[in-house]
Amino acid sequence: MWFVKIKSALLPLWRAKFTQPVLATLTGVLLYLWLPLFKAPDWLVQLNSLSRDEQQEQLKNLNSFYKKYGEAALPALHAQLELDKLRRFEQQLIDDNKNFDDQDRDELWADATEFMIAHLTQNVANNQLRLLDSECRNNLCRMVLEAPQGLTPEYRALVLKLAGSLKTGDLEFQQLTEGNKRITLELKSDKRLKYGYFAAKKLNPPEKAQWQAEIKTWLQ
Repeated sequence: MWFVKIKSALLPLWRAKFTQPVLATLTGVLLYLWLPLFKAPDWLVQLNSLSRDEQQEQLKNLNSFYKKYGEAALPALHAQLELDKLRRFEQQLIDDNKNFDDQDRDELWADATEFMIAHLTQNVANNQLRLLDSECRNNLCRMVLEAPQGLTPEYRALVLKLAGSLKTGDLEFQQLTEGNKRITLELKSDKRLKYGYFAAKKLNPPEKAQWQAEIKTWLQ
């Protein structure tokens, strides 16, 4: 409605040739000032993409919080929405890195963990296991052991003993794959993923500390 009124007011002037350059400039300035007001934040765009029931579920806790505290709670509600957005982004990064082949290498952690794997493999089983290869990425490792006779009960016991020692070193056994005279073990650490520069920057915006402080104020 407001746009129609503005259009009807400006159209006669637009038809006057001497005012066209001025009006063109004025229109550009108004659009420059108004367009940011129509850009919805990311969390609102994501919310709008959900069904009505899903929207209600997402907003249930926020609605009850708002009803209890009123408009004084708006800064905390905004902070909660922004922190939720960061959590969803981090969960997406975790999902994107759930497979070994999808991960980049965290050099310091990977070098230290590969050294630990080699040391434990040699010492825990009294040199009865031969490590053919090991590689670590971000929080996942793969190690290849020689198994000339296959996965016999005796060999399995040695592997389980090694897996128990690796667990004390923060490596949880995930998967075993038997191949031709070798087995491959996949191990996972509970370390936090190391992200690239841009992802880490997006996860830790300058406003994050303020949002956390807003939430902490309401929890006290």
